[in-house]
Amino acid sequence: MTLDHHQYDKLKINGSFLERYELLQKAKRVKNNPDAPQWEIDLFRFIEEWLEPSEFIQISTSGSTGTPKMIPVSKKAMLRSAFNTIDFFNLLPGQTALLCLSCKFIAGKMMVVRALAGNLHLLTIPVSGRPLQTINRPVDFAAMTPLQLSNAHQASTIFFPKTIILGGSPVSRQLSKALQDCPSCILETYGMTETLSHIALRPVNGPDASDFFQPMKGVRLSLDNRGCLVIEAEGITKRPVVTNDLAELHENGRFRIQGRIDNIINTGGIKVVPEEIENSIAPYMPAPFYISSVSHPVLGQELVIITEKEIPEKNEFLKKLKKILPPYHAPRQIIVKTPLPRTETGKIIRRPF
Repeated sequence: MTLDHHQYDKLKINGSFLERYELLQKAKRVKNNPDAPQWEIDLFRFIEEWLEPSEFIQISTSGSTGTPKMIPVSKKAMLRSAFNTIDFFNLLPGQTALLCLSCKFIAGKMMVVRALAGNLHLLTIPVSGRPLQTINRPVDFAAMTPLQLSNAHQASTIFFPKTIILGGSPVSRQLSKALQDCPSCILETYGMTETLSHIALRPVNGPDASDFFQPMKGVRLSLDNRGCLVIEAEGITKRPVVTNDLAELHENGRFRIQGRIDNIINTGGIKVVPEEIENSIAPYMPAPFYISSVSHPVLGQELVIITEKEIPEKNEFLKKLKKILPPYHAPRQIIVKTPLPRTETGKIIRRPF
């Protein structure tokens, strides 16, 4: 294995094997084509940037926790991350890798880098919420959002990729349960732009299904004094990445994400992690939602449900939740907002109401 990006300049894409010069010519044609779809422009813009002599590339964060920003990352580190995935899943030259994510962000870019590094056959399709509707052949490996896979599962898609990794937003308990009969091997990823895609995986279905993530080779984890995860990934992170993710960390490195510290709501002196409430009440919610708060003259903050659809008999529903949840954790209001704001990967953007 070599981490010199100049050596990874050939790609089999949609049945055609393209050398460096041919990839650059294809990128030029796509960019000059006024009818080219944005997803294809983004793909070949990244390929063009990858083939440039520079050792670094500019990548945009997702914007789920703030304004999107551009950060420089090393192509060598991207290759290390790609080989970690290739080795973990034992991906072999010639196997198919489905690209159904935008190459504007790290998840899409890394699928291309994996194909370049592992001599995989990259299959590209339009970026949409229902990507598997256009698949008419077996696929070995795919990266998708939970929303994309949920739509495919509900539509009883014929060709499910052999292995699917999910990222961009958390996999809910409801979806995990629904995917137990899916023929694919499905794993939820944990990672971020700064770690160049995932540094840990959690089996969602099958006999090894678990609530805990297992870090990949070369990843060291710890907790800071806030109880938030700190990540060191050999060959990928130059310095420890301090997250805002509250975690339960075991001695063997396995961990479970409890929620984000910047989402914590203080109601009447009780600190509540909204993600934990969401996991508990998700089976009873008929539409996408999240837990937020509004000002309260006595409590300081009052827990509320922000959802996309009206819930019949609101008062009775809230009383039901009060019986399910721990003391002081029950929402007191239901606020309808349609549609809920989302990132391009489908993650709900939590905005104060």
